[in-house]
Amino acid sequence: MKKVIITTGGTGGHIYPALSVAKGLIKRDVDVLFVGSDSRMEKDMVPKENIRFAGLEIYPIKSFKTFFKLISAVIKSVKIIREEKPDVVIGFGNYISLPMITAAFLTRTSFYLQEQNANLGMTNKVYYKFAKKTFLAFEKTYDDIPMKYQHKFKVTGNPLREEIYSIDSKEERESLKAEEGEKILLITGGSLGAKSINDAVLDEWEKLKEEKNIRIYWATGKTHYDKIFDRIEKRNMKDIIKPYFDNLINIMAAADLVICRAGALTISELIELKKPSVLIPYNSVKVGQYENAVILEEREGALVFNNNEADEAVKTAIDLIQDDEQLQKMKLRIKALRNMNATENLINSLDIWRN
Repeated sequence: MKKVIITTGGTGGHIYPALSVAKGLIKRDVDVLFVGSDSRMEKDMVPKENIRFAGLEIYPIKSFKTFFKLISAVIKSVKIIREEKPDVVIGFGNYISLPMITAAFLTRTSFYLQEQNANLGMTNKVYYKFAKKTFLAFEKTYDDIPMKYQHKFKVTGNPLREEIYSIDSKEERESLKAEEGEKILLITGGSLGAKSINDAVLDEWEKLKEEKNIRIYWATGKTHYDKIFDRIEKRNMKDIIKPYFDNLINIMAAADLVICRAGALTISELIELKKPSVLIPYNSVKVGQYENAVILEEREGALVFNNNEADEAVKTAIDLIQDDEQLQKMKLRIKALRNMNATENLINSLDIWRN
């Protein structure tokens, strides 16, 4: 039986793509071990998926103490590799993957990397020269890679939850009982919410009340929900305001327009579902989420505003959602960015199938 170690953690943006690949490998009868932090969300998420998990005590390097924790985690990772004898290790980025990728390098174990964002993260920057291959979500990442190393990279897209590839927009609208001509506007700042987006929506709430054909699904975030719900009256009975939607992907599929941040997975989901969007990246400077947002902006599939322009962003969205011609143009431009099933593409690119 083939054996693969997957390593990452900390945030859903890293964990969900890794889980998607882990499940895909298990379907092919591969023995998978997921290595992450013993104190972050993966320690609960991964075992719930019935995937073997090993936790490391690892933190961002900010002091001598955390540096020595890193050394200890690398030593433990070397022991794991020697015990497991994996065919390959796959790292999905961030500091939590650093010990295991370092251990793979030290033990001369073949390893692959995957980058969810437009820019390479620290661990992937350090190790891409030594990886068998680094899988990219977006072609834009090539801009930062020296020409002599570009053959070591492959654009696969971001591995997404399997169900997204079979979601049908029309069926999702029917399940929400959306009427013909009714517009669905999804507003979300992620599970924690986004104060700038929420405040901007509140400022434009009276204007939204006048738009009778717009149904709103607004995920406020857990910390903001009570204050927001106390301040507003629903526009109509169909508006849904919650801290977070468990079926967010289904609502996104049904939506005509999405107002949101620009996390790597969010951008990939918008692309896969061909959804026009108004993006307000978490970063106002040109790094991180901004670079993710630019991918859609350059293809004219999204409009991008910074935090200070959140009010303008919401006003623009209210006008844009009524412009069917512009929305259709945006959808067509987004379609050109779609990849095949990224999970299958990545798994098929591993060299473990050649033996």
